[in-house]
Order: sequence, then structure tokens, then C-alpha cells
Amino acid sequence: MAFSPKDDLRHRPVPGKKMRDSLFWEMIMPDEQLGLQIYVYLTDRGRTGYNVAVWGPGEEPLALELGGGTVEDSADLDDFTFEGLHVRQPEFQRTAEVRYSRGDVEVEYSFEGIHDAFSFRSNPDGLPSWFAENRMEQTGRVSGFLQVGDRRVEWDRRIAHRDHSWGARNWAVPHHWKWIVAYTDSGRAVNAWIWIAKGEWGFAGYVLTDGVTVPISHVESRATYDDDMTQRHLDADVVTVDGARTRLVLDRYALVKLPTNARSETEIWEAACHATIDGEPGAAQFETHWPSSYLQHLIEAGG
Repeated sequence: MAFSPKDDLRHRPVPGKKMRDSLFWEMIMPDEQLGLQIYVYLTDRGRTGYNVAVWGPGEEPLALELGGGTVEDSADLDDFTFEGLHVRQPEFQRTAEVRYSRGDVEVEYSFEGIHDAFSFRSNPDGLPSWFAENRMEQTGRVSGFLQVGDRRVEWDRRIAHRDHSWGARNWAVPHHWKWIVAYTDSGRAVNAWIWIAKGEWGFAGYVLTDGVTVPISHVESRATYDDDMTQRHLDADVVTVDGARTRLVLDRYALVKLPTNARSETEIWEAACHATIDGEPGAAQFETHWPSSYLQHLIEAGG
């Protein structure tokens, strides 16, 4: 599906409705035993916030930086600055520059997409209204660096991923979801979202081969979990609309719990993983979303 040039920017609601933009950039680095994500949201009422997470195999993340507050109505996402975070989007649906410097964390993340941005509305199951009006996902290559304390990691066109969604989100509607992005150095990638809500399953995402994305039809998967129901492993066959099957295997090496609003009554866990796509080694981020009370029941019941 085509995007408007304005879709990189802040969206405004129709009268009587609400609007929320969220943007996300990440990189999983198995060779460094690290995961990185930067997430920022902006509402039509000017509320904004972000998290910057850097995590490894330890029990506590290396960094989990939070910002929150309000911005002027004129603020937009082509050149957005807030509490140590600076986002620029120089080229429509192709590039992004993210800079962060606060405390002992510094990031310079220059992203260039390796394929046209993909819309979840392109999938047969579409995009449920409780999640967003639209959502774009894109795999790309990143140059720059990450510095946490005395540790510095430099990137030279390293593979990574970003997304941008807009629309009011009701976090309490889904019973569960798995969001996955996996990629290899050669440029193969899988982006998969598996959700269950209102008693129904749905799937979204793409398989990327030779710079071309093919929408996902469905995912045949089996996950294993630790006693606390945090994701440990995933075996999946990703089936695209042309009937092709892609084999995806994930193994967690690092985990972080994201801060969530208590009113949403949800928990979100992010796993940094070793991955293979049809046997080719790579990296992956594996996210799970759970209603808090249901997750607690599973833990107490022993899974």
C-alpha cells in the first residue's frame, strides 16, 4: 500500500477522535550480546514520551532511560527534539537520523531503508482498529554508534529495523501478541506480528528477499517459555501469500521488561535473540504482550 509523504509526520485526528503516533528504531547485536531500542510517542494533545533501552544477558538492563512531558502543538516528526532525543527524517520513507545523549548513554543511529516501507494493512487479515489506523515497518542499514558508560560499539551499515504507527491504541483488547523482526547480514528479513483478540487470530508482516517484501498469510509457530512465562525459544514456519514457507528459529540471549502504564494492565517483554532464517544465521527481536492478570495466573499455575 502506498503511503502519503505526510505519513512520516505527526498525524492529526478528525474532530471528536484521538490520535497517537509512535516511532521505533532497534538493533539486535548477538556478537556484542546486546539489544537496543528507541521508542517515542506523540499524541494530538501534545503529550510525548520515550524509552531508550540497552540490554544484555544480565538481570538488569545496561540502560533503561525514560522521558515524558508535553511539547508545543507545532512540534512535528521531521525534526523533533525532546529531553536529549533528536529525531530527523530527511527522506520520505527512506532515511531517519536518531540522536540521543543523556546520562551515560549516547546513540547516533543513521538509518537507510533497504526496501519500500511496508504497511500492515497489506496483509490478508488487515490491521485491527484497536491497534492503529496504519503501521509501516522497514528493514534497513544503520551507521553510527552506541555508547553506554565506557563501552562503545560502532556500526557501519549494520542491519536493523524501524516502524511507525498512528491511531488510538487500546492495549487491553488483545489477549496476547508476538511481534518479531529477524534479519541476516545479507539482507534477508522476516517481520511477523501474531495476535489474538476478541477470540480471533490474526497475522501481519512480511518476508524480505532480494529487496522485495511479500506479505505474510499466516505463521505456524511454537514458543517455549521460562517459569516466569518470559519467551525463551521460537520455532516458526512463516507462510507468505504466494504459498512460500520460510523457516525461522529464535533463541533468546537477553531480556528486558518495558515500563507500561498501569491503566493498560499489560506487560511487554523484549527478547534479543540469535536467529536463523532458512538456516542462515542472524539476529532477532522477539516481543510478547500479555494482560497482567492472565500472565500472573499462568505463572502461579505453573504455565
